[in-house]
Amino acid sequence: MAQTAEFYAAADARLVTGKVLDAAADAADAADTRVPALRVLCGNRAYTARTAASCLLQPQKGDTVLLACLEDETQVVLAVLFRAGDARLSLPAHSTLECPGSLTLRCADSLNLQSGRNMRLHTEELGVAAQNCDLRALSVKSVANSIDICCSTLYSFGKSALSVFASLTQCLGTSRRMVEGEDETRAGSSTLLAEDTVTVMSKNKLTLAEETARTDAKLIQLG
Repeated sequence: MAQTAEFYAAADARLVTGKVLDAAADAADAADTRVPALRVLCGNRAYTARTAASCLLQPQKGDTVLLACLEDETQVVLAVLFRAGDARLSLPAHSTLECPGSLTLRCADSLNLQSGRNMRLHTEELGVAAQNCDLRALSVKSVANSIDICCSTLYSFGKSALSVFASLTQCLGTSRRMVEGEDETRAGSSTLLAEDTVTVMSKNKLTLAEETARTDAKLIQLG
């Protein structure tokens, strides 16, 4: 019985360095189409490579990278060795950063948090300290058992505001309301109590009562 022997040379995995040219034009042979393919120049040969999951820094054009050529002739960028421009961390979809202890993010200049859809913050206690705070939102919903606010100056600008309270108690040292248009108050019963003087000034005044209108005083002056 004759047997034919076939010579097979297994390719060994090796590490080389290369320079990122740009994104590959054809990534049909790539294993994961969710990760952009890259063209990496090693010597006089260009490879189509993928970024490894351990390479958090997103490779860009002109970067010097560490390229792994695997046994199945797959090329993977393991790390970005040198870069002249800005850095960008790239994580797979549905990633989680977990720290069993304390975690601190420090930035000498500006820190921007951006989310394409939703951003949620869950914590037992939240403390925010800022010299200037600018909050702009189309819709804000707040549910709290108690709120304590201490402000030396508070400016609030809104086209419309709706406040619903089961009970409200305000303790003000000085209060001044300036309404350019109409002002209307509706209540089941209303009481105005002043220890000293109440002054109402208007061009025209109209008082309507369905049943009884009564004024009690020791002295009443009309005219």
